[in-house]
Amino acid sequence: MYLNEARDLLWIASTLYAFAVLFGFGSTYFTKSNFCKKATLIAIVIGFTVHTRGLYLRGLEISGCPLGNSLERIQFITWSLILTFLILRILWKLNLLGSLCSGMAAVFGIISLSKGELDHPYWLDSTYHRLFSDPWIELHASIAIFSYGIFALLAIVSSMYLIQRKALLSKKSGLWGTFLPPIHDLDHSAFRLLLIGTLFLTLSIVVGGMHWLRHPEFVTSFKLFLTLLLWAGYCLLFFLRYKNRLFGSKFSKAAISLFIIAMVSMGFVNSKSKGSENPSTMTSSQERTIP
Repeated sequence: MYLNEARDLLWIASTLYAFAVLFGFGSTYFTKSNFCKKATLIAIVIGFTVHTRGLYLRGLEISGCPLGNSLERIQFITWSLILTFLILRILWKLNLLGSLCSGMAAVFGIISLSKGELDHPYWLDSTYHRLFSDPWIELHASIAIFSYGIFALLAIVSSMYLIQRKALLSKKSGLWGTFLPPIHDLDHSAFRLLLIGTLFLTLSIVVGGMHWLRHPEFVTSFKLFLTLLLWAGYCLLFFLRYKNRLFGSKFSKAAISLFIIAMVSMGFVNSKSKGSENPSTMTSSQERTIP
């Protein structure tokens, strides 16, 4: 294991996130000591630092924001998830949120690293120059994936809401109910996360549209359709929640469903590579992987 290898650092980060889960649930169910609570946050912060370093090294290796294959996109989403949690933790004190976020980051991170086919070394191709030939494409892709990280956090908060609601309806706290935040706090937090995520996704659409107007030949109709459909879905969800036409468990289930759709759609949202138009000018053959 080498600390200058991106994959090794990502493995360490995923392991630290897993330790954060153990410390978090340990402090919740087995001990009231502040040590475990502090250890949870420390493990998340160190894991995030190592995670950032790993993505940075991969970015240097591919000469761009690391979004060229499934592993890189999954890792960027989990990195965005943890970053959003660390920022919002200052404002929202939601019990178990750190443990659940680090748990998702650990599970997604370990699965993506364990499956070698998800980390295809596209940068070793003889025609490869850099991942993004246009900075607008890179900005569009990074903002889009960052919004997915926020929507991942929204899905976690929505799941916490459903668990708490079930506990309240059954008048039994269950395994987690006692330790979860009040249900109205979860509802307010979910709405704010939806607003923030939708704004970032909208910004991504605007930036991507600027590139599409100049080079429509590099964007497939299917990519454009899926991207706009997902954006419309989140905008509709925000509008319905803002007007109080969709709330409670239905809102939470819709938020979770949209995140699942967003994750699945990444495997189908592709851009045409420049090489498909003119092999002699293939400077960004991996642009087909842009989310």
